[in-house]
Amino acid sequence: MLETLELTAIGILYFFGMEFLARFLHKYVMHGALWFLHEDHHRKKQAELEKNDAFGIIFAGIAILLIVEWLRTGNPLPFAVAVGMTAYGAAYVFVHDMIIHDRHLHLRSWGLRHQPFRELILVHDVHHRDGRGNWGFLLVIRGIDKIPEEARQKA
Repeated sequence: MLETLELTAIGILYFFGMEFLARFLHKYVMHGALWFLHEDHHRKKQAELEKNDAFGIIFAGIAILLIVEWLRTGNPLPFAVAVGMTAYGAAYVFVHDMIIHDRHLHLRSWGLRHQPFRELILVHDVHHRDGRGNWGFLLVIRGIDKIPEEARQKA
């Protein structure tokens, strides 16, 4: 049976792994076959509810199924994965929706005054301006993401 420390490490790995899965899905699925769900997210003004929110609902459904599997079998591994996925989803809503896109609590102006949120906002703005590149949601990865000059300057 997996120990608490191992399960915690698995949850953390899934949290960070979700960023890379999200980057892949954003580039090849959201900007591909499921563009019809994602396109409203690229409008100038963000709405409180968007078709794009369906992606969060899909991942929440997967996390719920993993929790049900844990309850059904007693195996804590699916629960650890679900916790990592859910933590990523919560961070996505807070950072990506509320800080980067100014939805719900409207924290963009606060984020622009604080590094590393400022850098993340400006890097993500490049994606929305150019319609490509910078596929991530929570992390700026040097060497992969196009970082505009103004993002390198202190807030």
